[in-house]
Amino acid sequence: MTGLSIEAATSRVEIAVRGDDGLRAHEIEEVGHGHTRRLTALIARALGRAEVRPTQLSWVAADLGPGSFTGVRVGLATARALALASGARVRGASSLAALAGSTSARRALICPLVPAGRLDAYAGFFRADARGAVSLLAAPRVGPLATIVQAIREAFAAAGTANVRIVGPGVPRWREALERSFPGATSPEWRFEGLSALDLAAAALSPRGPAAGLPAPGDETQPLYVRSAQAEERVRHRASAAEAPVALRPFRVDDVPAAAVIERRVFSDPWPESFFRGELGHPQVYARVAERGGRLAGYSVAWLAAAGGHLGNLAVTPEERRRGVARALVEDLLARARALKTESLSLEVRVSNFAAQALYRTHGFRLAGLRRGYYRDTGEDALVMEWRPKGA
Repeated sequence: MTGLSIEAATSRVEIAVRGDDGLRAHEIEEVGHGHTRRLTALIARALGRAEVRPTQLSWVAADLGPGSFTGVRVGLATARALALASGARVRGASSLAALAGSTSARRALICPLVPAGRLDAYAGFFRADARGAVSLLAAPRVGPLATIVQAIREAFAAAGTANVRIVGPGVPRWREALERSFPGATSPEWRFEGLSALDLAAAALSPRGPAAGLPAPGDETQPLYVRSAQAEERVRHRASAAEAPVALRPFRVDDVPAAAVIERRVFSDPWPESFFRGELGHPQVYARVAERGGRLAGYSVAWLAAAGGHLGNLAVTPEERRRGVARALVEDLLARARALKTESLSLEVRVSNFAAQALYRTHGFRLAGLRRGYYRDTGEDALVMEWRPKGA
């Protein structure tokens, strides 16, 4: 199959045309902020040199980010338009997953770095096993050097690997400081070049899906920004302020049927009604429901004791996501844990559930371990996160 790969997540744009016989054309240009102006011309040049018509394309791949907001959006919009006109499929991969997948490391934590403005970097977290197969470890982070170094230390401890390998175009800026914290992690044998359309194509065509930090086969390609655009954040905050408040109350037995409906909507391995009913009668279970406007919006089920606790389930209806429901449930749970003087609270979360990881991290949870192959539907690992009260 013949396809075209659009790497536009940074100011260095690459276009590659690939066929069954290998690479047919490869264009590279430093465009600065000129993605909108230059991308179409570069694609036309690459197709011309490859002697490929748009209608001959079977797939078009785009970098989903993180990276330049403009570059990611223009690249993905161009890929969608080209696919619509040609009948090709749109494929995508994150810049971080493409970098990690192209790194020939074994038994290592792989941390791709992509520049995020003058002072910050986007950091990804992946692990390579003894065969070199790369799997997603945790949600990406963004921040200055001190934040990134601490995040790498935390991920390294959770991954349980022998080495750290830090790769990608964000490394040269901080190589000396990174080497002080992780000696040998930025060895010249690892790649630090710009993002590659060839790596992007390999990642976008991979069948591994969420377990490797890639979209599930058949899923719509969506950009990965890590930090939202300022305009989007302002709109979201205004909308949240105008909404009816979230009301929390105890989870009752008569809530079980409605909760089970939500459970089946949002989880591939839902709890059955019988499990809910059995847990609600346990003296150490702290279970709550969240309502908005009299309708069930979400719920949580946790086990709490002084020695420790575990959040077993937290679900929010798709319509209520990113509207403060999960945050209210987590804050309520932590208040109860503090009242009971609970020493620690743990949970499991899919390595690909970036939104949930960000929520828990905001409330003081940190990476604590990994349960490999925990989720049967995708083969994904479960990330163990742990909360401890301040001063513990």
